[in-house]
This record gives sequence, C-alpha cells and structure tokens, in this order.
Amino acid sequence: MTRPTTSFGAEFRSILAIAGPMGLSQFAQMLMGVTDNVLLGSLGATALAIGGLATGTFFTLNAILAAMIEAGGILLSQARGRQDHASLGTTITSMLMIAIVLCGPELFCLYHIDTLLAWLHEPEAIRAPVTGFVHILMWAVPPALLGQGVLTTALPVMGAQGILMRVMPCITVVNGVLNATLIHGWLGLPALGLHGSAVATVITLWCMPLILLAFMARRPELRTTLRPRAHDWGHTRALLRTGLPMLAAAMAEVTLFQANSFEAAKLGNAGLAAFQIMLGIGMQCFVLYLAMAQACNIRVGYWTGRDDPAMVHRAASAGMVLGLGVACVTTLILALGRQAIIGFYLDATLPENAQAVHLALALLLIGAAFQVPDALQAIATGILRGQGDTTIPMVLAIIGYWGLGFPAGIFLAFDRSMGVQGLWYGIGLGLVAVFVLQGTRILWRMKRTAQKG
Repeated sequence: MTRPTTSFGAEFRSILAIAGPMGLSQFAQMLMGVTDNVLLGSLGATALAIGGLATGTFFTLNAILAAMIEAGGILLSQARGRQDHASLGTTITSMLMIAIVLCGPELFCLYHIDTLLAWLHEPEAIRAPVTGFVHILMWAVPPALLGQGVLTTALPVMGAQGILMRVMPCITVVNGVLNATLIHGWLGLPALGLHGSAVATVITLWCMPLILLAFMARRPELRTTLRPRAHDWGHTRALLRTGLPMLAAAMAEVTLFQANSFEAAKLGNAGLAAFQIMLGIGMQCFVLYLAMAQACNIRVGYWTGRDDPAMVHRAASAGMVLGLGVACVTTLILALGRQAIIGFYLDATLPENAQAVHLALALLLIGAAFQVPDALQAIATGILRGQGDTTIPMVLAIIGYWGLGFPAGIFLAFDRSMGVQGLWYGIGLGLVAVFVLQGTRILWRMKRTAQKG
C-alpha cells in the first residue's frame, strides 16, 4: 500500500478543521441548557431548581448511553481509512439498532425517576414536579439517541462537520424562542409555565435530527455512504465490544462529578454554589477539549484503517499539540479573568454572596491549574479510541477517577478540612492520574507497533 505523505502541519490543520465546527456545535448545544435555566429563572428559584434537576438528569443519562453509539464513529473512521465503503452503511444500521435498544433502559430509568429521587432523600416538595417534568422529556428519548446520537457522530467522520456548525446555532435559537413562547404564552399559545420548557425541549430535540437529515439529503455522497444497509451481526458485535467500555468510562467520569456534587452539598449553601459555578465553567472548557478529542478519534481511526503507524503517530502528536495550546489559553482566561467570570453568576456587592464569591474565586484558580491535564487526558482517550483501544482505557479511567480522584477529594475536603477546594483538588488529581495512565498506554502501543514494524 502506498503511504500518504501528509505533513505534521497538514494533519494539525485537518484536526483543527474537524474540531472547530464540532466545538462550536457542542457549545451551541450547551447554550440550550443555559437558555432554559435563564428563562426558568424568570419563574423563580424553585422553577429553576426543578427544571435544572430534571433536564440535568435527562441529558446526563442520555450522554452516558450515547457513548455506546459514539463508538460507531471509530468503526466508521477505520472503514473509511480502509476505503471499505460497504461497511459504512452496515455500521450505520448497527448504530441505529443499538440506539433503538438503548431507548428501553433510558425510558425505564426516566419513568421511575421518583424512586431515584426518594432514594437520594430529595424533599417531597420537589419530587412530584421533577417527575412530571421528566415524564414529558421522555418523549425526546428516541430523537436524542436515534437522531442526534447517530447523526452527530457520523457526519464529522464523513467530513460534513460543517453541517453541525450551521444547524446547531439555529437549533439553539429555536429552543430559546420555543421555551419563552410556551413558558409565558406568547403568540396566543397557552402559558404552560414550568412544563412549557419541557415541551419546548421535546420539540427542539425532534426538530434537530429532521433538520440534519434535510441537510444530508442535499449531499449525494452522504446519502450514498450513510444509507443504512442490511444488518450484519459482525458489525454489531464489533460495535458492542468497542462501545460497552466507552459507556462504562463515560459513566465513571460523569458519576465522579455527580458524586462530588452530593458531597459539596454537605458543606453548606455557599460551598455548593461555588462548586456548581466551577462545575459549569469546567464543563464549558471541556466541550472544547472533547471536540478536539473527537477530531483526534476520527483522524487516528482513519490512519489506523489505512494501517499507517507513522501517520497515527503524527495525528496523535498534532492533537496533543493543539490540546496543549488551547488548554494554556483557557488556563490564562480562568486565572486572570476570574473576577469578571464570577460576576456573571453572583453579585459580589451583596453581603450574603461574600462567602460563595470567595470560595468560587479560589476554585477558579484550582480549576485553571488543572486545565492542561484535563485537555490532554481527553485527547489521549480519543487517540486510544481511534485505534480501537477502549477496554484498557476504561479500566485506567476508573482507577484514576475512583481509585485516586474521589478518595483524595473526600480526604482533603473532610479529613483535612479543605472543604470544596479539597473536592476540586481530588478531581484534579484524578484528571492528572488518567492522563498519565492513558499517555503511558499510548507510548506503550506506539513502541510495540514500532517493534513489529
């Protein structure tokens, strides 16, 4: 096979060309949640709390289960690298089948949300409205998994990430208008209040895949390559082998932050408020790192399919350099602009906010210190996944997050009386541990490949 002669600079630009639109589209999706919270806040703090808890539960569960569908992106990238065009449509069929199957457990969990809230000792006053909100959101499970999960994974693999960049900002605007309209009863529609936000989210999530499919229909090459074909159990088994470890790794990471949120609640309202502010800011930064990780996943998967270890190494190196550069910028923004950032969340002039502001400023410094390992661990995971290596990275993620990060945070927060700062030090140590472990895994794989060559 003739080896391509793509330079480091060209590979860097290829990753950036994928990561840029994906980052913007994912950021637009995150803005949907921010918009919902702002509009619900107009109904009062109680509505904001109920809507935030309900939508947070929905999207968290959806993100965990969608990780298995996203494994199809690895198989698509590798098939494209091998120029195995027939496998593209067959893999899409397997992704759709897995998505259909996953609708069952997600709907089951959401239907029994009241049982979960009771187990978490949530007050009776909040359980009923949250349950009602979530039961409306259940209608959005099929499009979230079947449409958004499959399409937003497949399009960037085919070089069509520009569609996401054009569609997602529009979807964000549509979501905001629908929320405001149905919450407050604009344009002659009934004012549904709290439940109006849930209905708006359902409508938006159904519109998203339909609009994406409409854009795909205008591209003959996408219609041909991504058309579902006859089912093949071999492809489905490959998707399960790759996707189940990714699901477990996503669960380990998501539950780490959720568990720390519960621990922060034990440290008082000021500590919890500061923790949630840092968590929200951290997630906004992570969206950028995740986009770069997915871009590396696609490029490394492509060169893995081409059986070109040299280009796999080059793509991995380009991704790490890009991640390091972006993380350094976010580090400076958080460290130097923390006063202004906190001002978006809390009024520092109010005496009752003084403690929360003080804690949040400290947490932003800690968060800034761990931006580089956060970015690099995400990209390292993407590199390994692009090579089809998901099981060992899953184990390493669990060790880093739960074997080191969570226990360290609990020890520092409570035994050493460091409060929420201790929790975030623990999270940071977990991120460092995962990066070191995943980075070591990458180096071992490359050394092994070189020896075979």
